[in-house]
Amino acid sequence: MATHMSTIKVTDYICNYLSARGIRDIFMISGGGAMHLVDSVGRNKGLHYWCPHHEQAAAIAAEGYFRASGRVAVVVVTSGPGSTNTLTGVIGQWLDSIPAMYISGQLKRKSTISAFPRLRLRQLGDQEINIVDIVKPVTKYAVMVKNPYTIRYHLEKALYLSTHGRPGPVWLDIPLDVQAALIDEKKCAPYHPEREEPRADKKKLQQQVAVLLRRMQRSERPVFFAGHGIRLAEAEKLFLQLINKLQVP
Repeated sequence: MATHMSTIKVTDYICNYLSARGIRDIFMISGGGAMHLVDSVGRNKGLHYWCPHHEQAAAIAAEGYFRASGRVAVVVVTSGPGSTNTLTGVIGQWLDSIPAMYISGQLKRKSTISAFPRLRLRQLGDQEINIVDIVKPVTKYAVMVKNPYTIRYHLEKALYLSTHGRPGPVWLDIPLDVQAALIDEKKCAPYHPEREEPRADKKKLQQQVAVLLRRMQRSERPVFFAGHGIRLAEAEKLFLQLINKLQVP
């Protein structure tokens, strides 16, 4: 007797994933390019959405949310100007090392310039803009999800990179036909950070520390200029131990 494959819509999978990872709040502005995302967010009982009056406000709200709670928020916006309106908030999070996940709607794949690279167009579909290339310099990870079955990989990678190492914003751009696609989630490949992330060179780090200590010993009046990265690394106690041991102000 034949068995039927259990399928789930990509945007429902996204919302289930976010909820399962402890994300509770979405800052969202609706739009046609994100219609499936908006619908899935609204129906997911594990997520609560907030609708500011502007995408810039949504982006800045995500930063304030993290600063106040220590929890990562997600921003959902539509294509074109809906995406570009977030840039002030994205840049602020990039400069201040604030984790945040952006998920933007996009036109169907066949209506985007990425489908016809040889034509060298600036725009093909209505309200289309290549948001990925715009935000790449100010995000830790930015990609258009072109294959529905890569959604798990991209979600896991984006959230991991946003919250590990030096934190920062990440961006997933999802075309309408990918949003609406039905997938068998058991066939979605995971992200393995240990296979892709470069390993720390402990020997090189030890050499750098040794050089620094020698320079401090030769210095007449050394002083530590301590930055926010100490708190981001949760190294406050270690830092206090260090300055007490070295007796450096």
